[in-house]
Amino acid sequence: MRKRRCTVLLAALLLSLSACAPDSSGDSGSAESTTAETTAAETTSAPETELYAAVESETGTYAAEAPTVQAALTCRMTDYERACVEKRPFSLLDDAAPAPEVKIGTMIVTKEARIAMYQSWAESGQLTEEELQQSIAEDAEGYSYQAAMLNGVLYNYYIPPDGYDGGRIEFENGVSFDDMEAFFADTEATYCKDCGMSKAKTETFLKEMRTVFDAVINGTYVSMPDRYQDFTVPFQPDDPFADRRTCWQYDKDALAEIKDHIEEYQIYDEQLGLPFLVHVTLPPHFDAANTYPVMLLTDGVWRLNDHAAMYQAMENGEAADVILVSLSYSYNIMGTDNQFRDALLINARDRLLSFITDDLMPYLGEQYHIDCTASTLFGHSMGGVFSHYACFMSDTYENQPFFRYIVGSPALFNLYGPLSGGAGADAEREYGYFDRNDTLTKKIFLCGGSLEDPDYADSYNGHDSLLTGLSKMKDRIAAQKADFTYKLYESHHYQYVPTMLLEYLKAAYPAQ
Repeated sequence: MRKRRCTVLLAALLLSLSACAPDSSGDSGSAESTTAETTAAETTSAPETELYAAVESETGTYAAEAPTVQAALTCRMTDYERACVEKRPFSLLDDAAPAPEVKIGTMIVTKEARIAMYQSWAESGQLTEEELQQSIAEDAEGYSYQAAMLNGVLYNYYIPPDGYDGGRIEFENGVSFDDMEAFFADTEATYCKDCGMSKAKTETFLKEMRTVFDAVINGTYVSMPDRYQDFTVPFQPDDPFADRRTCWQYDKDALAEIKDHIEEYQIYDEQLGLPFLVHVTLPPHFDAANTYPVMLLTDGVWRLNDHAAMYQAMENGEAADVILVSLSYSYNIMGTDNQFRDALLINARDRLLSFITDDLMPYLGEQYHIDCTASTLFGHSMGGVFSHYACFMSDTYENQPFFRYIVGSPALFNLYGPLSGGAGADAEREYGYFDRNDTLTKKIFLCGGSLEDPDYADSYNGHDSLLTGLSKMKDRIAAQKADFTYKLYESHHYQYVPTMLLEYLKAAYPAQ
């Protein structure tokens, strides 16, 4: 029994380690500095009302028109994903992080999924070809097991049965313990050491186990629907208790002014195996019966800070009411870490786009009345690479949650890393959009900082610099029938973003 228990957890650990391996390309493309200070950018003198008008291109002036009738979005969240949603009060400013909610359900591992797991281990060098074939032959049958989620982190070790009171534990192979404390002691003394876990990991694991046991004993856990476990997540957080809120960069006083208007959701995505944190700031004159456009900002670890100034502009009558949404990792993940940002915004961009298009925006549309024909998706740096991808892959989706896209300082050189699947060449042809379509039916705003090229000179690795890549993108789009605007701010890589977002809000959503 002890050997089987060790094997299951070791498999999960190996999976986590292989998925979290850093990109060996060395490309970073970090969007922000490591401090909370942000320098205001100097902008060009173009009137705000003209900043986002249709531009003259080689194909002539073309203005994309939003659909006059908004098609309803179809939410494709699974029952498991819906059951994982947590809506809670805004907690970034709290002294303590939200307590993890224990959710328990059945994981069903198919034979095909188990073979795929072994193959992924072989591809990452964890199994030889001989070991791969032996694993497939000996242990490729499907099975099911109880598992728990703690803050979006999967726990797949022993879970006591319903009604357990903390007393005697008996296993089918005859091994037993007088109570759970004896079981914990045995686990720490033998099992964890046998699996080769570090002291820190062992402590975290035992804390996870105790949290799950306490939830069963006290009956405080949430029952989850059955789900399939496919072992293809790009990475898995390893500490559900970590509090990474100290890495968030924000003005505490400014957010405190609007905290009562911010709603916080944790939403789990099965394709990515990842918990997302979603902050929704409702506009000053919000009426649940009315319909509002959304501005969705990626990299919420930085961009949530911009909600305060944009909210103030709406309150002062400088812009129409808009629902502001920031998408980020949960508080137990270091959202400023380029390892995670690259894994999500670059290497898993297809799954992230599916999550936003088919899960997140339709789900938010169930909570609020959203005008998708006027909504905007924004991304900067690696996020700019993603928003460019999202715009030019939008035609491949039935759901159309956005009409406008902002591509800020796209760090396109990251698309040439070993895990990006040769996406650099695809990006240089706008992912084949104009092979599939005659016109771009969206509005797109390209922007950057005129001083930013030296900021990541060590990361270009022979590929185009930030400004060269952005300029080439502008020239390619200008040669098509597309409604786009291009602007450089007198700024380095990220300092212009708060000014740009505020300017964009006022111009794209003018006060009535």
